[in-house]
Amino acid sequence: MVDIPTDVRQVTSALIALFDTHLPGQLEAFYLTGSVAQGDYRHGLSDIDFVAVLGAPAEVTTLSAIHAQLAQPYRRPDCDGIYLLPGELSAPPAGEGISVRGGLVRAASGDERHPVAWLMLTDHGIALRGRQPDSRWLAADRAAAIAHSRQQSYWRNWLKTRRRLASVAGMALLSDDAVTWGALGVARLHATVQTGHVPSKSGAAEHALLAFPAHGRIITEALRLRIEPGGRSGYRTPLARRRDLILYMDTVIGSV
Repeated sequence: MVDIPTDVRQVTSALIALFDTHLPGQLEAFYLTGSVAQGDYRHGLSDIDFVAVLGAPAEVTTLSAIHAQLAQPYRRPDCDGIYLLPGELSAPPAGEGISVRGGLVRAASGDERHPVAWLMLTDHGIALRGRQPDSRWLAADRAAAIAHSRQQSYWRNWLKTRRRLASVAGMALLSDDAVTWGALGVARLHATVQTGHVPSKSGAAEHALLAFPAHGRIITEALRLRIEPGGRSGYRTPLARRRDLILYMDTVIGSV
């Protein structure tokens, strides 16, 4: 069992208590996923990813009020997740629904409603309320998760909008956040396609070092930024790092 960090326990306990206050009896299940569930949570860097199952449809205004109230004492880490109704996890993911990211609740979002998310929940999810995730009742499909990962439309579009340096998005690719998000994101994509399992971000970096040794410098840089963000960069200039990041991401995307 993964040891849940203290700050995660505090924030999630407060969030569950707010559900019980504003929507009494409606929170049937609450699962932790993402870096927390995979034992790769980094204080100050990671968000708290969750899946919540409500017994009846909830108003977006009510959920927005819950998250706004949570943010008053707990500005970080963010709680990002999706809201489902009973039975949805027992069917293949589809369509849109309520999600929250960065404190913003959206009524019609496709966030995390895909086979990779269902697989992640089945393999790693931690139940803070409700029955434990299990393939006997949760509609996880490893083959569908691999097929979804092969589509890679998110990463192609993400990189396309940042390719031109002389743009706001292009300049953003010079940042530490862009390096970790892009380099480790495509590494997870490749690992999922190759193994049928969704690794943590740190585990994805280890996979990429073996799969793409020629790009070891940028992979190591991304891993350093995740584990030791205040450490010394392996690059003399952000421009050189940006160039390596684009080349590496093109290579990984082209190999899937």
